[in-house]
Amino acid sequence: MIKKSIIITGIFAFVVLQMACNQNPAPKDLSTADAKSKEDSLASCSKTTIIDPNNTKPMALMMRQMVINADSMKQRILRNETLDSLQFPFIKFYLVEPTDPNVLEPNFFEKSRLHQAAYLELFKHPKEQIKYYNLMIASCVSCHKDYCSGPLKRINKLPINS
Repeated sequence: MIKKSIIITGIFAFVVLQMACNQNPAPKDLSTADAKSKEDSLASCSKTTIIDPNNTKPMALMMRQMVINADSMKQRILRNETLDSLQFPFIKFYLVEPTDPNVLEPNFFEKSRLHQAAYLELFKHPKEQIKYYNLMIASCVSCHKDYCSGPLKRINKLPINS
């Protein structure tokens, strides 16, 4: 499932990049400023590292993958399957550029550390996966209440009601 998501994301990124970079060159009747702007835009195609029409930052992209992983974990737990940390490696989201750089403060990093601890505990307690999975999701909610409340609606769908 994870490999499939990565492949689909890669294909999407390639298509978007190709569409952006394969535009026709600026027509001769554009003003010099417009032509220069178009040339600069096309030149930047080779420098682009994030391919997203909304310029989504790396931390947001990683957190989207974390939601996919959490949902997959939830489905496995509901099927009484034991989670494997090799299938769900921890994503170090706190090391990349956030949407809002103001979040990079000591409390954010402490909440990140607590989330990682909750994540690791989940794999240490295979007989209590629901409890530890829900604690991990609670750590997500705790941080998002303080820093970025937009995804809370989606995150609040992740806990397992036992």
